[in-house]
Amino acid sequence: MSLDGPHGRGMRSLKGWRHLLGVSIVVLLAVSVAACCSSNRYRLVSGTEFQELAGAAIGSAVHTRFIGATGDRAYLSVWSAMPSSMGGGEDVCSCALSDLPPEVVAQIRSGQNPWGK
Repeated sequence: MSLDGPHGRGMRSLKGWRHLLGVSIVVLLAVSVAACCSSNRYRLVSGTEFQELAGAAIGSAVHTRFIGATGDRAYLSVWSAMPSSMGGGEDVCSCALSDLPPEVVAQIRSGQNPWGK
């Protein structure tokens, strides 16, 4: 007597569904891990966007702080309380110093934080 039933599908079909379920779970876990690991990103932004981010008011859900500068770039840390799967976490943003106003660049080069936070 065969366990596969009259059409030969019984147990093999169940094993196929189990395999499909196992593969689906592995894919779901891989996507979840990738989403969690992508919370720390690096973005190049324009000088205008950089100044808007740097000058934004400190809030409970979003916080920006000036990190510093290299010879030709300025850097900000932008933290968001949103879940990492929705873009939250910490981003590092940078722009070319040549995209910023000369008075801001002068403050940065002298070691000051032009946005005071």
